[in-house]
Amino acid sequence: MSVELGLGISSSDILKHAMSREMGGWPYNDIWTQSLQNSASLPYTAGLALSDAMQQMPGLPMYVSPVNSSSPADILPLLKGVRGMALSDNGILSSSSSPPLGMRGHYIDTKQGHRRMSVVGSNQNKAITKRLASAGHYQQVLEEVAEWVKVFDEVNVATALHRLAKLQPPGTAGPQSPVLRSAAFQLLVEACQRLVPRFEAQAVSNTMWAFATLGYHPSGDLLDRLGHHAAGIIRTFRPQATSNALWAFAKLAYVPCEPFLAAAALQLLTDLPRCVPQDISNATWAFATLRHHPGNTLMDACAQTAARTMPHFKPQEIANTLWAFATLGHDPGVILLDAAACQMVDNIVHFRPQAICNSLWSYSKLGYNPGHRVLDIAARRAAVMLHQYTSQEIANTLWAFATLEQNPGAGMLDAAAMQISRRIEQFSPQDTTNSVWCFARLFHYPGAELLQAISLYCLRHWHRFKPQELANMIWALALLRACSPHTWVAIFEKLATISETSFDDADLLQLYQAQSLLDPPGMGVPGASLAEQFPKALGARAERAWRNSVHQAQRSSKLQEDVSRVLWSLGVSHKNNELTADGLFCVNIALDGENVVIEVDGPSHFSVNSRRPLGRTVARKLMIEGRGYIVRSIPYYEWCALDGMETRQTYLWRLLASAVSLGNGQAAAQLESPPATGHGQLPAAQLAQPALSMALQHQQQQSIA
Repeated sequence: MSVELGLGISSSDILKHAMSREMGGWPYNDIWTQSLQNSASLPYTAGLALSDAMQQMPGLPMYVSPVNSSSPADILPLLKGVRGMALSDNGILSSSSSPPLGMRGHYIDTKQGHRRMSVVGSNQNKAITKRLASAGHYQQVLEEVAEWVKVFDEVNVATALHRLAKLQPPGTAGPQSPVLRSAAFQLLVEACQRLVPRFEAQAVSNTMWAFATLGYHPSGDLLDRLGHHAAGIIRTFRPQATSNALWAFAKLAYVPCEPFLAAAALQLLTDLPRCVPQDISNATWAFATLRHHPGNTLMDACAQTAARTMPHFKPQEIANTLWAFATLGHDPGVILLDAAACQMVDNIVHFRPQAICNSLWSYSKLGYNPGHRVLDIAARRAAVMLHQYTSQEIANTLWAFATLEQNPGAGMLDAAAMQISRRIEQFSPQDTTNSVWCFARLFHYPGAELLQAISLYCLRHWHRFKPQELANMIWALALLRACSPHTWVAIFEKLATISETSFDDADLLQLYQAQSLLDPPGMGVPGASLAEQFPKALGARAERAWRNSVHQAQRSSKLQEDVSRVLWSLGVSHKNNELTADGLFCVNIALDGENVVIEVDGPSHFSVNSRRPLGRTVARKLMIEGRGYIVRSIPYYEWCALDGMETRQTYLWRLLASAVSLGNGQAAAQLESPPATGHGQLPAAQLAQPALSMALQHQQQQSIA
């Protein structure tokens, strides 16, 4: 549930004005509670209302939170789970209820004579804390726990857990840890559950951090107790304590109660001016890992603060922050993205494989190209470090480059192909699909050995692939000519066992292209085409989806209009944005009376950093040619380099001459004689010869000169 946290006042002003008066007796908590009550009926597109007392507070500047696009919701239901809060049916605090723990401060025990051990503490407990803090080995801590756990107070418990997490043997986190297998640790957990209501902020933070660092997953009841208790005392948390608690929940893969998430987000917004880069990185990473969007106000504020302090971020903090924004689908803005890119360029040698991979993945997910400097240096770095990458990191790095349509170079792609070939069984179906999809999208041939290994992997692990992964895999294998006819038949037999309704429209478009790419010369099965082996029902559904996606363009690009203008100046009759005879493709330019098609390829048909065509461009040309057309492409970089009408006319005549020479014999024979004049429009084949001769004569004159 996404929560927009706007209180009608800025967080810094609450901290400056309200908190400073709390010690003087000003009823800050009552005013804050009433503000929440007044806002119960308001959607998150409006700032929360101020109570009368808050409005009368001198010197408090007014602030209205920015409009959020999230759906309307009430904030009070989020706080119903906070222990100690009682709400009437109309959402107002009951007058007979006990003081709401999350609003009026946290007094652990109201019994007469009770002493707050976390503040005063007995001499015995202080001595225990001192011994625990000075322990140099986890066994010393466990011995102390075993002997004194019955008299532990909340500080002792938190200190013991923290020291165990610090002193556990490296690389032993998890169920096999000697710490977790000890009986003393279980006694410590029981004491923790008993003493949670007496924990202060630091104790909650240290306990949660220790559980996550030890790899110990407490019961849901204990985690819920900690979450609800933390929500009640959240105003006493320092920024590090808040971010550590969030980080711990995320590390344990446990989504805490909504009251804690809402309260933690509000507290972070209040404390943001005091947050260090690690606090911002941990908090945003935690929200993203928990798949909980804390609201546009907090995320925008984090982005602004991170952009301003980006030079102080460590490489892993940069990567985690970018990953968080990308995972939550929240655009952090160009300033942050560019600031992070500059840091990557300057400090790429300090970025570990995971940081490089996550940063590139984030830019791709956000649809933002950080610039050729970042991508080039990341590609070179990856090319020499791919042996240190995990299978998922290799696949995600390839996916990022392909999504950004940035060719990382043959060196990096070939190095990735070699690593995939060696470790193919370590790759998940998603990783394998992303990798081969990258090679196809960038139209880079990774070698027959790898492609054969991937196709066999697909057959072995067919049941593990999702429909979308299968569609992308089959498209890539078809474009790269990866499989033998017998392998294709085996793939189609398995494909026929999947209901066509399992594939969405995007999957069906991929499958239609794959089916259309199956029958170039030399790829057919003796006696039948490969396309005919494609599952009939699925093929018909894919063709319908493709036909529905084809629309005759209403306007041409400026580049296409320029080409068309030169063609008309040469007297070549043609049509722009013409549908093929079967209605399945809309070609840029179709010559009248000929089966010649001219495709005008703009920058989007090529990788952004090279003149290599993308896989989809090659696939389109092959599919149109498969319908009997002769396709000639005009790349934007060649056309833009031509200076003057005469040069462009010469270029087009040569292009047409090469196309007509592949046509029927009659058309080829017509090139040998000059065209007739004065009898209306002539076919392109007849017009080609004189212009081509003129172009050649012009070249000869230039060479003589």
